[in-house]
Amino acid sequence: MTGSGARGSVWRRRMAVGLLASAALAGAARGQEPDRLPGLAAGGSDGAIDADAAAAAVPVPPEKATTEHLSDLSIGNFFTEGWNQGWEKWRHHTPDMALLRVTTNFLERELRADYANTSVANSTTLDSTDFLNMLIAYAVNRRLMLEVIGNYQWNDPVHPPPVSGSGAAFLTRFQLVENADQSYSFQARVSAPNRGIGGTQTSLQFGLAGWQDVHSWVPALGRFGLYYSFQYEALLGPRKAGATQNDIGYDVSLAETWTAPSTKFFDNVTTFVEFFGQTFLDGASSGKTNVTVTPGFRFWFVPENSISFGVDFPVSRQPAIHSVYRATYILNF
Repeated sequence: MTGSGARGSVWRRRMAVGLLASAALAGAARGQEPDRLPGLAAGGSDGAIDADAAAAAVPVPPEKATTEHLSDLSIGNFFTEGWNQGWEKWRHHTPDMALLRVTTNFLERELRADYANTSVANSTTLDSTDFLNMLIAYAVNRRLMLEVIGNYQWNDPVHPPPVSGSGAAFLTRFQLVENADQSYSFQARVSAPNRGIGGTQTSLQFGLAGWQDVHSWVPALGRFGLYYSFQYEALLGPRKAGATQNDIGYDVSLAETWTAPSTKFFDNVTTFVEFFGQTFLDGASSGKTNVTVTPGFRFWFVPENSISFGVDFPVSRQPAIHSVYRATYILNF
């Protein structure tokens, strides 16, 4: 990397870390606001508080908050169940959570910020990239979620100058199955080309994601979750000769949660490892598969605010990367 490119990359990393830290601090401040008891303002002239309202205002201990009152969703009742029910996060014995690589298998209401620094391998043109992604996701009901995504990418080429540009995407996700031990979803995403870095093709992606609480099979493993996803991508629009038009991505991830959801500053500390592969179906790289392994961890530092860190390492021949460093902040609401 050239001196100017290295300085630019360091500046971008500092800026991305600063944005993530600012979002996390803002979310933490929101998460620590005291809850108001709804019965206090509704008392009579003698200042008495409605007993039912006060009881309802007392928070349920997190370690006892496993969901029991929601109906099971399945493919069999896809058109009849969940569409007229307000969204609510299903809280499992083993947490089902968004990780870094595997496609998320449930609906959510969240603000999310992702940063990734990639050290590129086996390229005659590109040395490294920095990527910042921001999104807002909103579950309309128990079956449907909408998501709007914006991002910015900086490329450090082997020969200066660096290039950068912004991108945008829209995603919709459907909950197919949701019960005490399993969750499955299907999603579709359309991403506009990032013309600032030379992109010309629109990406259409279709994905299926699943999760299984392994504790229900083998209790001795503790709060152990199995994640998996499959994704197909079609690239539409003008392209260079030999460019890929179709590819598939697939992931299997394993996660173990070590602390209780009531542990102060370290709620639900979870370590995970993700195995991700991508295979190009056509173009000059047709048949080539890149495989990475990503160890990482996630924890909640205040309620509804979490941070994840991980690093991708290549495990295939002639890999496309040396490494990818990832950091994610999520605010649930």
